[in-house]
Amino acid sequence: MSQVSSALAVYRAGTDNLLEKVTAYAAEQHIALTSIELDLFLKDPAAHLAESRHVVAVVNDADLSRVIHDARLHDFSVGMVPLHQSSVTYRLFELPRKLPETLVLAFDDESSAVDVALCNDEVVLGMVMLGDTPFLDQRSKGYVSTQPTWRSRVWYLVRSFFVSVAHLFSIRPFPVTLTTGKEVEIRTAITGMVLVENDAQSAAARLVNASTSSQDGKVSAVLIAPTSVTEYLAFLFIGMLQRRRQGKKLPGAVSFIKSDRLTLQAGRALTYFVDGRRREADTLAVQVEPRAVRINCSEAFHARQEAGGEKKDTMRTENLPQNEARVEMIQKHLPIFTRAVEDDFKDLFLLLRDNARIRNDFVTLMILSSVVAVLGLFLDSAAVIIGAMVLAPLMAPIISLSMGALRNDSSLLKDAAISIAVGMGLALLASALVTLIIPLEKITPEINGRLQPSLLDLGVAVGSGIAGAYAHARENVMKSLPGVAIAVALVPPLCVAGIGIGWLDWHVISGAMLLFLTNLVGITLAGVVTFMVLGYAPIKRATRGLGWTLLLLVLISIPLGISFNNIKHHWQIENQLLSGQYVVHGKFLRLSNVTVTLRQPDLLIRADAASASRLEPDDVRALKEQLTQEFGRPVSLEIAYRLAL
Repeated sequence: MSQVSSALAVYRAGTDNLLEKVTAYAAEQHIALTSIELDLFLKDPAAHLAESRHVVAVVNDADLSRVIHDARLHDFSVGMVPLHQSSVTYRLFELPRKLPETLVLAFDDESSAVDVALCNDEVVLGMVMLGDTPFLDQRSKGYVSTQPTWRSRVWYLVRSFFVSVAHLFSIRPFPVTLTTGKEVEIRTAITGMVLVENDAQSAAARLVNASTSSQDGKVSAVLIAPTSVTEYLAFLFIGMLQRRRQGKKLPGAVSFIKSDRLTLQAGRALTYFVDGRRREADTLAVQVEPRAVRINCSEAFHARQEAGGEKKDTMRTENLPQNEARVEMIQKHLPIFTRAVEDDFKDLFLLLRDNARIRNDFVTLMILSSVVAVLGLFLDSAAVIIGAMVLAPLMAPIISLSMGALRNDSSLLKDAAISIAVGMGLALLASALVTLIIPLEKITPEINGRLQPSLLDLGVAVGSGIAGAYAHARENVMKSLPGVAIAVALVPPLCVAGIGIGWLDWHVISGAMLLFLTNLVGITLAGVVTFMVLGYAPIKRATRGLGWTLLLLVLISIPLGISFNNIKHHWQIENQLLSGQYVVHGKFLRLSNVTVTLRQPDLLIRADAASASRLEPDDVRALKEQLTQEFGRPVSLEIAYRLAL
């Protein structure tokens, strides 16, 4: 590596110790070195450049920006000797950390031309930060002084998170007009922006998984534009926990633009930071001047720049709010949930209104699915019952009912309620008629499984309601609706109730109808909440519908809670019986295949008893007495004997 024959050492006052080492190195290498104090040099660079066209800057990060700015104008090359080991200049330009190696590179006579980014005519070394950008500006504030330790960095992240959460409801997106180098104009509202140049390892670059390069003639802009408090919270969690993201999808509140020029107009004065230095303006004009300055950088720097960065513009702005109604809405206040605007819900409303109406295909499918379900219940065939679930069209009007309740839309509520009532009537009638035709009166396991609903069934209904509402709101997941229908199983309990009508069995009717009402109320409530979270109505408007649905949920939870408690009691008794070893008349026996039925006033226990000795009726009577004492209530016992040797 050859060295320059002459150079100017531009230094900041008070750096005599480092300047002496620079001067000593130049003397050893027989380099003619002239030392000039920084402020004196910057007053009239041209007056000093006659002595040498190579400047070695012995300065801090902020002063280096000024030196590079003048290098553009006066065409001199720059070598760098940072004042502190913590200087970000080391990282940005991949400078060697050991001073002897730094000096060799600083006096190298083969400088390479690099791009220079300017923000309002000020050189940007690392980044520009505007507005509220937690986690992305940790290398911007305090940028000029020192590089933080890992402890201070963790403390900064934690503090930023809690400060950001504390100010959640005071966040105000501000309107801006963005214009790129291709004259693409975007009118939007953002809460913050980070412009990245050189700093490929910054949090902003990692968040969008974008490579930056000083050789691609582009500047990268990471825009923070949440449309709700929940979306902003999600961004905070991602920012706190993120590593370099994989794939191309950006977080919901983040957009990314890469261009040779970017102009941001706000219409009012904005405070921004250039490498940590506070500035104020109503317009930010950022541009990149290709190959504008010759700087002595390491081979590692050039290798990174060659590998990084696309040469063409990048526009990943799908997350930017650009609808005028939405931009105006979020400027007033950031809603808790993202609010849907007319363009978002017009197609959905048309679909839900159509689903709420009774049509010929609705009637046909309702009857067919009911007939298939009844046959599957009698055949005890899960596969046939699943087929009936897929055929059943009852899920659609229930989702429409959710939207009607959410928005207090009386027309939609009425149509959906009528469709549900007609569907219920058709299912009950069809299943009752099929039951009267079939000369069987046997409660199969599939029928019995729908006679004792509990809170667990309510959980299934709520989950299915969330999935159903989300699938209707997101066209790309509509294909999942058959799976939702299978999960919630609306028609089978109706058909079991119809079977009960055919048998005139109130126990079957009440148990099955309770399960159907559980599904109906659970799906409706979950749909209301899901549509509200997705922004299809403000919380204030949804209060009435949400209140009525919650009231119904509480009422239906009472019998479900009692049923769940009974099931829990069953499990406890069965486990106790299975784990116990009983001795009657000197004979040891164990119970298996235990089923427990709570009746009034006794407890019916059916089980297989395994013993090495033959069981006599007196043995079974003794076991019955023993179990009656164990459970504190009368026990009816049905035992099947198995010989165990």
